[in-house]
Amino acid sequence: MSSDHFAPPQDRSQEVQIPLGPLKELLVKLFVRMGMFEVEAEIAADRLIEADLRGIHSHGSRTAERYLDSMDMGDIDPRAQILTLKETPAIAVLDGSKSMGHVAATRAMELAIKKAGEVGTGTVVVKNSHHFGAAAVYVLMAVKAGMIGYCTTNTGRATVAAHGSTQGATANNAIAWGVPTREGAPFVLDMACAKTSWGKLETQAMYGLPVPPGYALDNEGKETTDSSTVKTLLPAAGPRGYGLAMVSSILTGALAGGKLPINKTKPPEIEGSEHFFYVIDLKQFVEEEHFHAELDSAIKAIHQLSTVNENEPVRLPGELEWEQTQRSLSEGLLVHRDHANLLKELAERVRFDVPW
Repeated sequence: MSSDHFAPPQDRSQEVQIPLGPLKELLVKLFVRMGMFEVEAEIAADRLIEADLRGIHSHGSRTAERYLDSMDMGDIDPRAQILTLKETPAIAVLDGSKSMGHVAATRAMELAIKKAGEVGTGTVVVKNSHHFGAAAVYVLMAVKAGMIGYCTTNTGRATVAAHGSTQGATANNAIAWGVPTREGAPFVLDMACAKTSWGKLETQAMYGLPVPPGYALDNEGKETTDSSTVKTLLPAAGPRGYGLAMVSSILTGALAGGKLPINKTKPPEIEGSEHFFYVIDLKQFVEEEHFHAELDSAIKAIHQLSTVNENEPVRLPGELEWEQTQRSLSEGLLVHRDHANLLKELAERVRFDVPW
């Protein structure tokens, strides 16, 4: 579920099916070629593919080239050592050492889960990291451990307008919550603080679709539906999205010892990103049986609410993406042909024969 109300475009005539096994093998080969340790290349590949499985192709394997280029330029250190700067039983501050964001974020969430298991909650912030992809994939790590997870990230320069302004005040920070359920889809809220993400606008353009009206501004601060002229995004729900983006910037940029987006002047690859992870071990707060019985009861009642559109049942955040994941796991990934061709071009670098 995201903060924008337009669904990801789907058009079978423009799409190619990609088998998951060869896709992971390709991504691992590409990252290892750039110097990453195989175990860390597998972590990065898994996080990208998990985004693809959920239908979030804007944060999935399509972005691999961007990270490979950053390694080539020296902005990402493929063999970075993630350092622990401060630690107590409940919190930690990590230095990502310019590592790939997906690896630093995975290590941080693993540590937050471990701390939550020991003392009830775990909070880990990461400085000096990079873009970590889709926020949902990290809270799902907590969900798999039977815990509640939250994360947010500081994505770069100020590209989202302050409410009441046409100029960028904050970055398009993502926030995500994940809550385990006894069966079916876990509750996952994954949203950009602007009306949409930059990656989703790229996807719209890829399918030949315009930017929806009321989403973006051009260089002169005027509304635009042409993705090639977008300079600034508008915040989701006006002051609410703006406020959420600011809180995310504070929990990351300030709390991790980095910068808030309005103080970042260089490209995001150079300035890097900061992340915040928080995990609650629900078993230490309440009887697990009571928690799940109450949640099950609420979910059932919500599903039975009357619908505005009889063809669209009432859903909870994360259900559509969970259903998409089940389909992708059984049928293979459907991606835009340009996405498939980009991966094919990358495969030539490692002489890997892709089966699509």
